Amino acid sequence: MSPDTITLSSVQNRAQERFAETGWPAKKSEAWKYTSLDALASASPQPANDISGAVAMPAGIAGEQCRLVFQGGLFRDDLSDALPAGVQLVMLGEDERALAAIDEIGASDNLVPRLTVAKMTAGISLRVAQGIVVDRPIMLQFVGGAPATASHPVIYIDVGDAAHLAYAEHHETDNGLSAPFIVVRVGAGATLDHIKLQLESATTQHLGLTCLSLGERADVNSMSLSLGGALSRLETHVRLDGEYGELGLSSIYLGKNNQHHDMTTRVAHEVANCNSRQIIRGVLDDKARGVFQGQVRVAPHAQKTDGQQMSRALLLSRDAEADAKPELEIFADDVVCSHGATVGELDETHLFYLRSRGIDEAEARAMLIDAFLIEAVAEIRHQGFADLFSPFLSGWQVPRKG
Repeated sequence: MSPDTITLSSVQNRAQERFAETGWPAKKSEAWKYTSLDALASASPQPANDISGAVAMPAGIAGEQCRLVFQGGLFRDDLSDALPAGVQLVMLGEDERALAAIDEIGASDNLVPRLTVAKMTAGISLRVAQGIVVDRPIMLQFVGGAPATASHPVIYIDVGDAAHLAYAEHHETDNGLSAPFIVVRVGAGATLDHIKLQLESATTQHLGLTCLSLGERADVNSMSLSLGGALSRLETHVRLDGEYGELGLSSIYLGKNNQHHDMTTRVAHEVANCNSRQIIRGVLDDKARGVFQGQVRVAPHAQKTDGQQMSRALLLSRDAEADAKPELEIFADDVVCSHGATVGELDETHLFYLRSRGIDEAEARAMLIDAFLIEAVAEIRHQGFADLFSPFLSGWQVPRKG
């Protein structure tokens, strides 16, 4: 073996060293100032190692999707579907290119790559061949688990040049900690449609990181929903590395009781002539808290950049709290970039109007919430994903236990 050969064990060892050096984020950490992990660090749930027992499968896109199942964080090949033509799955340790990308991200100052790679419960690599249009959405199905265990799956996805892939994540586990780390490379001229549904149990803490890189003329449309969990942080990092890249990155968070939802994004425009658009909507009731942190960085040579970002939160209770921290770092002079954040309550005038038309208060409030969310939902361009996504928002009925 060459001294320069990268292996899974070497990548995991480096991740373990990095995590041992930095540990859990401190309260004074700027990136985590709104989301404390002190309770999680004290609980320290251990990685799952048992995949026995039956598992219930949530509904997906009827008759369409190809499921890849992770039970308690471990990959269940026996419960997964055969992959469509043009898509190859190998174990992560067999893909040096994937390992190199994961190792590089782990060298950055981020908790999830260090923690999850060090404690990895499953690792797979998916490759979509050049020019292939995958005929069925791929559904990453995360189920099962137990409150005392942690889920640490690592997934690498390579979408070849001029290929097209639609993939979804459905997170509905009972783990104490669910910490998926997903890296996606979108090749030149390739198209990616993606949704993430965070529907974890009421006691689960979810820390997920997705990292995307876009080649020349790559086109990505991504939508995330954070609805479950006691504490969740859905973090997305994107690099536009090829000219004429297009990114739509939107999210919705819905919080009740004492839930904490953190939506954090970092979009880096590294080259010229790329567009990014972010729409974030949050609805909070009871004593729930929502956080949006969104950074858009435009490199000095990334002229003709168009980067747009807008976050809006709706408070249904005076005890709910929303924090927003939008950031623009612009080092080029020929750009069109904007950001904004608003926090408000339901419009009493609109509510009165609906009540005066014979609509009861609960239904009227639901109608106004749906109208508030519709702009973000409209960003989903894959019809199957829109059909899967929408029922979770209708009247804001939570279709799960706990």
